[in-house]
Amino acid sequence: MPQDTGYEHLPEQLARIGKPVTAATRFGTVTGGTAPNGAAVFLEVPFALSTPRFTDAQPLPADYRYPSTPFVYEKLYAAQPMNDGQAAGVDPEDKLGRGEPTEDPFFVNIVAPPGFDQHLGSLSVKVYIHGGFLQFGSPHGIGSQSQHVAIDRHEVWVNIGYRLSVFGFLASQDPPLAGNFGFKDQWLALLWIKNNIAAFGGDPTDVQILGLSAGAHSCHQLLHHASRLPLGVKAPFHSAILMSNALLLNPKTPQELQAQYLALLGALAIEPSPDALEQLSDPTRTPAQRILDDIDAEALGPGMSTFRGTSDGKWMHPGAMEWQRGGGFAAGLKAHGVNLVVLGDLSEEWYLYSIAHPIATPQDVSKELARYYPEDMVGRLVEQYPVLPNDATPEECAKHFGEILSDGQVYVPVRLLARDLQASGFPFVRYHIKWTPPALRPRGLVTHGTDAAMWRLRPDMLTRHELDIAKNWWQAVDVASREALLQTREPDQALTLHPDQSISWAADGRWSRFLELAEHLKI
Repeated sequence: MPQDTGYEHLPEQLARIGKPVTAATRFGTVTGGTAPNGAAVFLEVPFALSTPRFTDAQPLPADYRYPSTPFVYEKLYAAQPMNDGQAAGVDPEDKLGRGEPTEDPFFVNIVAPPGFDQHLGSLSVKVYIHGGFLQFGSPHGIGSQSQHVAIDRHEVWVNIGYRLSVFGFLASQDPPLAGNFGFKDQWLALLWIKNNIAAFGGDPTDVQILGLSAGAHSCHQLLHHASRLPLGVKAPFHSAILMSNALLLNPKTPQELQAQYLALLGALAIEPSPDALEQLSDPTRTPAQRILDDIDAEALGPGMSTFRGTSDGKWMHPGAMEWQRGGGFAAGLKAHGVNLVVLGDLSEEWYLYSIAHPIATPQDVSKELARYYPEDMVGRLVEQYPVLPNDATPEECAKHFGEILSDGQVYVPVRLLARDLQASGFPFVRYHIKWTPPALRPRGLVTHGTDAAMWRLRPDMLTRHELDIAKNWWQAVDVASREALLQTREPDQALTLHPDQSISWAADGRWSRFLELAEHLKI
């Protein structure tokens, strides 16, 4: 039974205070509200027009005008499956907000400190991309609220919406379907922020993107796209923080994803004829909920119900990881105005990955890994770990799966990215967190996502002592970031939050292990 956390959603907070606040954008004045701590909040401000299914979103035209109704409600979230193992037991409203699903989640939530209108164009901007395996989540998630960190750090914080699951990432070779719609939504949001954030106090030249889990994966995608921009074009951000995720492999090609497209047609009883995509794209003939029901029921077959990015040749070029290892990635970032990457992990990431999918037998491990990796990579991955006995318990199988998946999603790619940046002379900061607030740890584990409240400086989730630790952590990351611009440390050194809550640079005790694993995997 989903459990109500008791945390208050932003619309309720804004209604309780009842103090409107306005910002004059190029698309007209928008009215937001005031949070109990004085922060200015604008919810669901559109950055793009509604778009036909499986097409690129389009920016707002110059003559577009925002409505006069206040932007103080949670009305929408991205249409998505509901079989989110990592959110088991969480109230759906706390994960998604108090709205309805839409195929056009093209909006941003903006939080600015009080008096932002006295600092137009001068405040640092943080742009947050939510996680959820690219299948789940919302900018309205309770854990994503930014009213406290915006005031404490005197920054403008923006949460962006983007398309998820099949609507964000379906791709195929025949018919040509480029995919990557969700990543392109994120990029379009960043362009809107660049052009409009000054109205909310933000400096469009001082934008940092950050994301947790799939949000970090998205940041890595955005970095790769930025590294290949046309000559003379600057990226709409100058740095990134990747929290507990990164790219490990080249995304699959549309040809490799053809089988998933056909599996979707099969589940929906759509003949793979020349007009199949037209039928699939028509919400009247193929309602969104019908598609999502089949995904939730795993009707597409093993490994086919998780939709990810693709090497389409435009958004993401083939050979991305070779580009990263060869130095083109870092050189491209420098050329387009990106100057720093912060990236890191937690000490026990495995647990939250272990509950992502139902794992009951040793055979389930490879089956579920196939959602994320090609078949040959699944084989190479699994053989690097102890063999589970046939009579292994479901708990043993789930932990085994969680360890493998967290290595492939977090520990290995984070270290490879640090290695590649260091080899190219690009500034970076590695961090490692060994302590998170005990009340936020499932089973007492410092696992995936339990650091979120610290980054958000949440006094409603942290004790006063824990809040002080979180502020010290932010300060240490800020100092390390400034130092990295002058001189970068070795990639096997990480800014570490220790179990005793002290913060210092420390050697990565697992560096050699994960680099050896990458070598065995031939990546």
